[in-house]
Amino acid sequence: MMSRQTASSTKKGQAATETMVTLGMILVFVIPILLLLLVGAQARFESLSHIQGGSVIRIVSDSINEVYIEGPGASKTVVVNFPSNARYLNVTEDEVVMGLDTRSGPTDIVSPFFGELNQSSRGLVALPSGDAPSGLYPIKFYADSSGNVVVEHGG
Repeated sequence: MMSRQTASSTKKGQAATETMVTLGMILVFVIPILLLLLVGAQARFESLSHIQGGSVIRIVSDSINEVYIEGPGASKTVVVNFPSNARYLNVTEDEVVMGLDTRSGPTDIVSPFFGELNQSSRGLVALPSGDAPSGLYPIKFYADSSGNVVVEHGG
């Protein structure tokens, strides 16, 4: 016959083992689900930042075209929202390029324009540190006396 103390410790040991097995089974099912959710969230973030970056460069290129068409004396200020993974915004002779950091490496988004730019307006729209600003950022566009568009960063 078993003593009362041995039976009690056997039940406690069985309860502890069952608890450990239950927790292990829960972790086996929960961890893969959490990893899938994390990967899906990252992919959606990159998709949204790509859409947001495309919106920014279209706003910039459309603003250059609009001010160029209106001619000398025309001006416009826009506030754009840079995605948090933006590396730069480059205004060249005939296109606006935004660089993004993604899981698959650097990605460029491009939007062309037909307006004529003032030479001083070509180059990077960036903070002094060289990193593109994240969040809301004002940009001012105006046409100089010859009709060329000038882009002022920080509007």
